[in-house]
Amino acid sequence: MTPRPKGGLGRGLSALIPDVDDSEARAQADEVELARIRVREDQPRARFDPKALAELVESVRAQGVLVPLIITPRDPGYLLVAGERRLRAAKAAGLITVPCRVVPDLSDRDILEISLVENLQREDLNAVELARGYHRLIEEMGYTQQQVSERVGKDRATVANTLRLLSLPEPVLRMLVDEELSQGHARALLSLTGDGSRLALAREIVDRGLSVREVERRIRGRKGGAKKTPGRDEKKRRDELAARQVSGELQDILAMPVKVAHRGKGGQITIRYSSLDELDRLIARLRRGRSA
Repeated sequence: MTPRPKGGLGRGLSALIPDVDDSEARAQADEVELARIRVREDQPRARFDPKALAELVESVRAQGVLVPLIITPRDPGYLLVAGERRLRAAKAAGLITVPCRVVPDLSDRDILEISLVENLQREDLNAVELARGYHRLIEEMGYTQQQVSERVGKDRATVANTLRLLSLPEPVLRMLVDEELSQGHARALLSLTGDGSRLALAREIVDRGLSVREVERRIRGRKGGAKKTPGRDEKKRRDELAARQVSGELQDILAMPVKVAHRGKGGQITIRYSSLDELDRLIARLRRGRSA
């Protein structure tokens, strides 16, 4: 596959598949039998809204598949690269063939990258699906957060804040996927430390129907109550609160996960980077700050 160009903000899949104009996709499409198209086992999108899929099936029955699927040759037929919702809808609508853009010479890595970006540009993904997709681009494709933001057309701060959701415990993430919690609730829970505290408050949100503002007030109340604890415990809690505040400020500045641990008169700052590109960017930023 031709090396992908840098940038690509808003260019969609044409940024990953050179020499293909999205506006001419239909004219270039080939009709391919559904029976010859296989779906990959590592397909990034695992959840399909039944109502939305049913609406798409009706649309396909009435007008056919308007946006071609992207496939690549793989014996004995083709491997689906992007467009699983359309493929499912076409099967449910009883179609025999569908329009496809056949892109040759795609490696498994190319296929995963294209399918991830195609899915992440959709408007109907929940926050957890987005976060996991961004994480895969960083961990498996070697993207930086900036490159993720360019590929999917999102601000880098938005990408960074979405990735932070993955630090919540799995039961809380399931509540978010099932829409028992909103993104506002999830962001508020991030200000708590410890999976136990986060999960307990999440369950209380669901059981009592707490609003985001009510949750934020409860969290502020817990932090305020810590300041009233006498003696050594009071100092320890103050140090923990200060460390969390500093961690948040550093994360905003660096756009990277930061943990501050204060012990006695000193402490430790831990900065987590996901790739060597992120490490290089951090070093360059620190050097600029030193020379200022």
